[in-house]
Amino acid sequence: MEWLTSGLRRDICILLYGEERRAQPLKSAIETHYDRRVKPDRFYGALDALESKGFVDTRVEGLEDVYTLTNAGRQHVEAQFEWMGGRVEDERAEDERSSRGGDTGRR
Repeated sequence: MEWLTSGLRRDICILLYGEERRAQPLKSAIETHYDRRVKPDRFYGALDALESKGFVDTRVEGLEDVYTLTNAGRQHVEAQFEWMGGRVEDERAEDERSSRGGDTGRR
């Protein structure tokens, strides 16, 4: 899933999951999450890449662009969540076995 090779693109999609957002509040939410400024060219470049790949739709409302996740974007976020959740659950189960003194099978 090429779109996920960029953390910024992935995080934009996560923030758009289930709701539409205007560009500036979306950028502000990303900056709050990262606790640092994101350059506008990088932010808008990520949005353009997501839109060109069909993961995000844009419409103009007044003077502002409003972004929404497409069905393809939703499916990719869900697949990423499932993959991450599986990894976390596997590691938790491994940690539990280790804390009980069981053989983890790790070398």
